Amino acid sequence: MRRAFANLLTVALAALGPPVMADDAPTAQRVAFRLEYVAPPGANCPAKSALAELTSAKYRYDAFPDAARASLSVTVRRAGGRLDALLVARDDQGAVQWEETATPRWRCDELVEDVALMIYARFMTPKGETPEAWTLLAPPAPAVAPPEPLPAPAPPAPAEPHPPPPQVPQARLSDSAAPPFRPELSAALVVAPFDTPGVALGGALQVALRWPWVSLGVELRGVVDHRGDVDNVPIRTWLATGSALPCLLLRERGRICMPVAGGFYQVVMGDSVKARNEPDQPFGGAGLRGSYDLALSQHVWLRGYAEVLFQLRGARWAHTRAHSADDETVWTTPRVLPSVGIGVIWNP
Repeated sequence: MRRAFANLLTVALAALGPPVMADDAPTAQRVAFRLEYVAPPGANCPAKSALAELTSAKYRYDAFPDAARASLSVTVRRAGGRLDALLVARDDQGAVQWEETATPRWRCDELVEDVALMIYARFMTPKGETPEAWTLLAPPAPAVAPPEPLPAPAPPAPAEPHPPPPQVPQARLSDSAAPPFRPELSAALVVAPFDTPGVALGGALQVALRWPWVSLGVELRGVVDHRGDVDNVPIRTWLATGSALPCLLLRERGRICMPVAGGFYQVVMGDSVKARNEPDQPFGGAGLRGSYDLALSQHVWLRGYAEVLFQLRGARWAHTRAHSADDETVWTTPRVLPSVGIGVIWNP
């Protein structure tokens, strides 16, 4: 959240402040990119030239010449009924140096204006300072060492002391290096019709790390039987599980996961019956989950999912009634446990 406020403040300063790095700067010292612009069909987006003109007007020179070494791609995408844009800047070697997503807008022309401000706010440089080297139109000239003066004759001197040991430079990591993954936090409501004797209701919490094509998460889930009896036998059943969730991402919004779950059942029976099993019994299962995300804002998404879990280890409960000495099975875990859920995801 702090980063979002900082971006808004930078854009405001860039829009209200005086122009920097104007057309009086040396050509080789100007920020320049090769512009790549993609918009979805039917979005009524301005042409590539409109974005180039909006941005170049702020720099007071053509910021997108064909001879630029660095490149900047702007990809307009649909996001939950609105439009957002992914901005990626690369150096002349193709390495990503900057990546950002614009706030979703209803109209594409407003989004393109925001993108122009974002580009200007990110790469503006005060007069008298040199922009980042990878953004320059031409590579910086190598430093030329001054000529060494001719040695002057010196009187004889005593033996020279031992020179100090050479200094070995220490490697430094770039402070701007970003991790290759993005964290995700989510909370969901869960409906499981067969996890317990009656329809089970509950919730789940998940923490995940997302890479471009895969994600890995850990989920804690708890559900309880809403009914509280089985064939007039008072019984309340809980199921608590922990799951590992390796997933394969399908484009930006879909994913297929393979949950592996383990946990335990807990049962409480009424005083009118006598339980013949332990009240706590272990559970294990594995299966498939499919989900789809819908963007609510730049950092908040809505996710719906459906899951099928195949029982690897289930539970069984039996009881004895007061007037009978025989055991009577109350309920056993089915072989297949489907469930559905809907949750909110936060991408910090």
